Amino acid sequence: MAIHWLSPDIDECTRRGIAYFTSELEMANGLPCKMYRITEKFGSLSDHMHDYLQIWYVSKGEFTHTFHGQKYRMVQGNIFVLPPYSIHRVEMTPGKELEVLGCEFMPAFINEQLDGRPAEPHTFDLSFIKTFVTTEDSVPLKITLTGKSDLAVKELLTEMLSEYEGRGPYFDMLLKANLLKLLAILTREHADQSKHSTTRGDSNQYREPILESVQYIHDHYDQPLWLEDLCARTMMSRTNFCRRFKEVTGRTFSHYLANYRIRMAMRLLTEPELSVTDVCFKVGFNELPYFCRCFKKYTGTTPAYYKKNAFKTID
Repeated sequence: MAIHWLSPDIDECTRRGIAYFTSELEMANGLPCKMYRITEKFGSLSDHMHDYLQIWYVSKGEFTHTFHGQKYRMVQGNIFVLPPYSIHRVEMTPGKELEVLGCEFMPAFINEQLDGRPAEPHTFDLSFIKTFVTTEDSVPLKITLTGKSDLAVKELLTEMLSEYEGRGPYFDMLLKANLLKLLAILTREHADQSKHSTTRGDSNQYREPILESVQYIHDHYDQPLWLEDLCARTMMSRTNFCRRFKEVTGRTFSHYLANYRIRMAMRLLTEPELSVTDVCFKVGFNELPYFCRCFKKYTGTTPAYYKKNAFKTID
C-alpha cells in the first residue's frame, strides 16, 4: 500500500484562514516527536493543519472534533490519529472539563525510510501507520477503546509523556518503542471495531464507571479498599460490577488491586531508606507475611531479595 495523504497548496490554505503548523517549529531539539497534556483551558482551535501525524486521546471530559465535513463527539476513551495536512477543527464543550493526552510525530520517527512520503516504501514499519495514512475519506477518525486496550493506551501515553518531559537517558528509544506499541494497539482496535461495531453497546455504557473505579484504585491503593465500596460508588450490584470490571480490565477486582499494589511496591523497594515492612504498609497491605506471599506470587521472588538485587551488578 502506498503512503497517501493530501499535500495542499499551503499558500492558498493560509489565504483562506487555515492555520498551518510545522514540525520544524513545533518539535524541538531535532526530535521528530512531541508529547503534551491539555485541558479545557487550552480553548478551541479553528480550521488548521500540520505536516505531522497527530494522536489525541481523551482521558477525561469531552470535545467536538470536525474533519472532512463531519462532526465527532469525542468522549473519555475515544482517540483519533490524523495524517499530515488534514484540515480539522476542535471545539471545546462549554462547562465541561477536559484532559487530552497528545502525541505528534513525523513518519520518519517510525522509520527513516518513511521521510518525504515515498510512494512505495518496502518496509515493515509502514504497517504501523498505514491504517491512518489512507485516503481522506477512509481515515478512522474516532476509535472507541474498550477494556484492556483503553487502560493500556492511557498507560502508554502517560509513560510517554513522563519520558518526554523527564528526558532521561535513552528516553527517545523508550518513546519510540511505546509509540510503536500504541500504534499496533490502535490498528488492532480499529480492525476489531470495524468487525463488531454493532455489538458493544451494552458493555460501553459501563466503561466510564469502571474506568472511574480503576482511577479510584490508583489514587487510593495505599488505603483500605473494599469491593462493596466501589459497588456503592458506581451504583452497581456486586455481580454486575465484578463482571464489568473483568470485561474492562481483564482481571478480577482483587487481582487488579493486588497487582497494582505490587507494582507500586516494586518502585518503593528501590528506595534505600525504606524497609520491606515500610513498603508493605505504604502500598496498602496490613500484614507483612501476606504482602510477601503476594509479592512472590506476582514477581517470582521475595520483596527482600528484590530490594537487595534490583540494581545489583554481576561482577
